[in-house]
Amino acid sequence: MTKRKLSATEVAGFCEQLAMILKAGIYLGEGLDMMAQDNARTEDQQTLTQLKEELERSGALAPALEAAEIFPAYMVQMVRLGEETGRLEEVMDTLAGHYTREQEIQDGIRTAVAYPALMLGMVVVIVGVLLTQVMPIFQQVFAQLGTELTGFSRVLMQLGQSLRSGVVLAAVLAVLVLAGAWLVVRGRKNLPSLLRRIPGLGRLSDDIALCRFAGGMALALRSGLNPEYALDLVCRLNEDPDFGRRLDRVRQEMEQGRDMTEALTREGILTGVYGRMASIGRKTGTLDETMIRIAESTQDQVDKSIARVLGRIEPALVVVLSLLVGGVLMSVMFPLLGILSGM
Repeated sequence: MTKRKLSATEVAGFCEQLAMILKAGIYLGEGLDMMAQDNARTEDQQTLTQLKEELERSGALAPALEAAEIFPAYMVQMVRLGEETGRLEEVMDTLAGHYTREQEIQDGIRTAVAYPALMLGMVVVIVGVLLTQVMPIFQQVFAQLGTELTGFSRVLMQLGQSLRSGVVLAAVLAVLVLAGAWLVVRGRKNLPSLLRRIPGLGRLSDDIALCRFAGGMALALRSGLNPEYALDLVCRLNEDPDFGRRLDRVRQEMEQGRDMTEALTREGILTGVYGRMASIGRKTGTLDETMIRIAESTQDQVDKSIARVLGRIEPALVVVLSLLVGGVLMSVMFPLLGILSGM
């Protein structure tokens, strides 16, 4: 039976609590006991108890996390490096910030996708009600006047009848269910490519990828990794194919002896002020702190970009809805007015 993976928020909370325990000088096993006692959920208590037992058996936290099978592989790898370098407390603290930022990104993406989908759903429902409930009323009025709907009005009436019969409605529902299943199974993986195909959203996809990259690099560098290994590890976090191809070219340039920050700038991953910040951070030995600042700044840009996109989508959908409703009503009102004026 596959275990449920923890969400980014749950991972961030777990890391933050362990960081506090380590800062207080408490033994990890005792700290896990304290966390289990404070947790009200039976499932979480069992998980924490199993973690403690595995910790005492293996003598290290990373194998215990890996055996639980609910923590991200990236987190497990970072914890292992933290234990090997003696910087576990710092790594756990940084992991908490990393996964908090990851959750904010996921929430932003979810909002950017869910809100337009909800608005489109409302448009479909309103138009469906007009076709199946309002149009038949107009048909009865025309029949009482001794005429019938023609042209575009007749097409809409027939569409409404098909929806009421259930055949077309069943097909529409089937398409919606399949689309929802696709979004759940593959939507997140394919979202970067989808965003790049929509005019004006390519930059948003770049910002999301850069935020994840910078946050991951900051964590890896702070754990004591060299830039080459850090880049190789962080590349596994990337979900954007275009961004991944640029990272591959950066790795190739580094294998040829070029500086990482110069390669990142040359490939357009770090541009403008970010490129200069990274260059200065490398020269001053504070590249990990610089990457954190870049991640935080990019997160702000992601939030603003999503708010800007939603600000454009809402009025556009309102206009579309108005045109559709107006078009349906006018298709029957004009002929009706023509009949009434000739009486």
